[in-house]
Amino acid sequence: MTVNKWLLKIFIILLILTLVTSIFLFIKFMNTYEQVDRMRSFQEQLADLDDLSSNINNMTSNLQDYIILGEQEFLENYYLQSSSIAKKQTELYNSPTLSQNQDVLQLIELSKSFMSFASLEVIPIIQSKDTSWENIEYLYNRNNELTYELMNKLNIIKNENDAQITKYSQITILNIDNKIKLLLFILLSTLFLLPYMAYLLFKPLLAKCVYISELAEYSDDAVMFIDSNGDVKYVNKSCQDLFGLLPENVIGKNIQLFPEFFPRLQNAIQPLFHSVIHQKEILKNKVTYKDDGRSIDLTVDYIPTKLFDRFIGSIMVSRIANNQKDKPLLLDTLEKERKRISIEIHDWIARYMSTIIHSLDYNLRLHKNGDLKGEPLLQSLSDLRSHCQNAAIEMRGIMNDIHPYLIDKVGLISALESYITTFEKLNNIKVFIFYHDRSLKLKKKDEIIIYRIIQEALSNIVKHARATEVDINFTKEHDTLKIEIMDNGGSEVDFVAGKGLWGMRERANLMGGTIVFGYCEIGFCVTLSVPIIPGGQNDE
Repeated sequence: MTVNKWLLKIFIILLILTLVTSIFLFIKFMNTYEQVDRMRSFQEQLADLDDLSSNINNMTSNLQDYIILGEQEFLENYYLQSSSIAKKQTELYNSPTLSQNQDVLQLIELSKSFMSFASLEVIPIIQSKDTSWENIEYLYNRNNELTYELMNKLNIIKNENDAQITKYSQITILNIDNKIKLLLFILLSTLFLLPYMAYLLFKPLLAKCVYISELAEYSDDAVMFIDSNGDVKYVNKSCQDLFGLLPENVIGKNIQLFPEFFPRLQNAIQPLFHSVIHQKEILKNKVTYKDDGRSIDLTVDYIPTKLFDRFIGSIMVSRIANNQKDKPLLLDTLEKERKRISIEIHDWIARYMSTIIHSLDYNLRLHKNGDLKGEPLLQSLSDLRSHCQNAAIEMRGIMNDIHPYLIDKVGLISALESYITTFEKLNNIKVFIFYHDRSLKLKKKDEIIIYRIIQEALSNIVKHARATEVDINFTKEHDTLKIEIMDNGGSEVDFVAGKGLWGMRERANLMGGTIVFGYCEIGFCVTLSVPIIPGGQNDE
């Protein structure tokens, strides 16, 4: 199977363009994500700096209140805040964004200086009760100076952090520039075009696959598909019927195992094996296939199959050779009729004859002994006559099946009416015949064939349909007689022609006619078309 080379090239170019654009966009988006992540880190750090600023304010305020008021509560609060500040400053110094930052290091040094001032100067003086105005004023001013230095350094760090946030915000915005817009446009365009191009590219291929699948399924030829490994993947209905295969027994089985499991198929399968191995086409290969002791000549094609120039398997297509196409079906039909007649003679006529013989023997014994005379003898003889009459009727029916003698005497329509009367009684199915003229312009031998076809159609209705009524319509169209047999047995989805229907078709071919069968609106319909003899009926 081939595809349009230009469409394939365009499809590959679009696919490559989509992949390249996707890679560039991925790199851009990853860079943008990194910038956003760093910006988020700076924002979290800004919140930590605000907490640190609040802690420093609380620490310096508590120390100032301790200097002025000298109450122990303020000193304890100072200790708590200073401990928290030392911990946060260490975390800040070790953070990824401010690692080894000199301003943070200076902030830590200033905090140490402030804490040294508190521990070496403030606390000893306040606790010594030497709270002269000069000392208080010194401590108060020194506390303000150190507080100013701490807050100033902390503001410098916060400003630097704000600058970093602004910087990464601008980088993130700049990353979503015209290049990304262009890449996005290209990506969206290719993503929109790719499915359409794929549809154009693969539509013929998929349509061909569907057509081939449907053709194989309903083909009269036997079709078997084997993959590149030699495993059977598909057999159609005709293949199942011809070779007597069940799908569950053959699907998935390797053809190397066929000689063991299906020895009668060896002649047909051997060339298929070579076709798979050598990827070689073998056409019109003559094969003899034996079915129940009967030899059937086949013509078999072995066709390698490729998809995108890659070998995927071989198809075996088998058909009955032209010189034997009709022979098996006609033989089957004749054998079927002979078997039915043999059974009827055995079951009915032999039964009647046996009953008559036993009755005669019994009556003769009774008469010999003097036990049967007069009225009982007459009644017994009357019963025997009834048996003989029934046997004669049955024999007449069987002889009519062998050759419908009524056609020779009264014609096809009257013979059918006689047959239908018996058919209705036996099968409880009402049959209606519609015609314009009882005199049909047909050869006698063609009338017999039509009679047999209608017989077979009615027999199939009894076997396969749930019909209560059958219509048989005779209509003339120019030089053609059209006979339609239609039942009311309902429609079914699945329908496969059996040997009976194929036998009917071969009978129609014998008189130059055609036959069509299938489901119609209310049931199954068989339509037979037969050429009419110009100028009147021929007695040949």
